Amino acid sequence: MKEVNADLYHLLNENETGLYTQEFHKNKTVYAYVHLDFTDLANFVEAVGTYPFEEGGMKVTMFERSICVDLNDIIEGHDYKLSSYKKCFDEDDWERYKEQIEEMERDY
Repeated sequence: MKEVNADLYHLLNENETGLYTQEFHKNKTVYAYVHLDFTDLANFVEAVGTYPFEEGGMKVTMFERSICVDLNDIIEGHDYKLSSYKKCFDEDDWERYKEQIEEMERDY
């Protein structure tokens, strides 16, 4: 098994990415996202395949010139770990959420 989807890895390194958390009572999930220019959508679909778009599509946040896509389901859906894509995210962001990500992956 490969550690990452090479096409997605390249796409993430070419675009703005980030991490955030929504802290609920006992759930501290760390979410990864990527901002994609509309011109990059075809490359994104090619990189992730058609699976994420089945069953009614995918929720995104749309801005004037880009969309923001949460990546967790895509990465986990292909049996990869978020930590395998560590170098695609800002080092300070990664350090801030590192413990939570490790905990999530232990439970996965």
